[in-house]
Amino acid sequence: MRLVTAGIALLISQVVIIGFVERVIDGDTIRVDLGDRTETVRYIGVDTPETVHPASGVGPYGKAASEFNRSLVEGQWVRLVFDVEQRDRYGRLLAYVYTDSLFVNAELLRRGYAQLMTVPPNVLHVDEFVALQRLAREAGVGLWGLEGTIPPVPPPGIEYSPGTVEPGGEDDIIVYITRTGMKYHRTDCHHLKHSRIPIRLSEAQKRYEPCSVCKPPGVR
Repeated sequence: MRLVTAGIALLISQVVIIGFVERVIDGDTIRVDLGDRTETVRYIGVDTPETVHPASGVGPYGKAASEFNRSLVEGQWVRLVFDVEQRDRYGRLLAYVYTDSLFVNAELLRRGYAQLMTVPPNVLHVDEFVALQRLAREAGVGLWGLEGTIPPVPPPGIEYSPGTVEPGGEDDIIVYITRTGMKYHRTDCHHLKHSRIPIRLSEAQKRYEPCSVCKPPGVR
């Protein structure tokens, strides 16, 4: 067990913890020694292909994403910065991960090793992440060089038609939420005038009510 001191600070209402990365589990998950405990940490806002999932097996580019993540953080001191929710339903810490000068979540998107995965209320960097994914896709780097790659959310300027079902079934329909509201909407809803955050229908239904004005997909 490596001896560490967990440093905790408050920066603009964000909790920051310093830890040592003992092991990389896959492209978006790591084990971090925090001194008094070791935690599994899941990166916020990104999703890399599976490498250890018992059902789906190894996804395309999964091993490459894991190795890239390993080259960035394994054996390194990192800063874990939290958003609104600090744990997922599996008990893992949810964090934005930084080395000395690198924002790891963003680098995975920029280099095409990950796709955007928006799970409110943890949306602090969603605008930056959407922009990075768009650039990676346009450049055809990483995953975006693979034939048939489909983003879980559309980049700016590209909208799925309201109600469009992407591969994977109805749960993959893209709807939209706002930064402050508690409802989800169709892409053309007037409530999205000031902000719009793309999200999968299955995630939206867990936390939000459907808009009564635009009647988004999934309303029975």
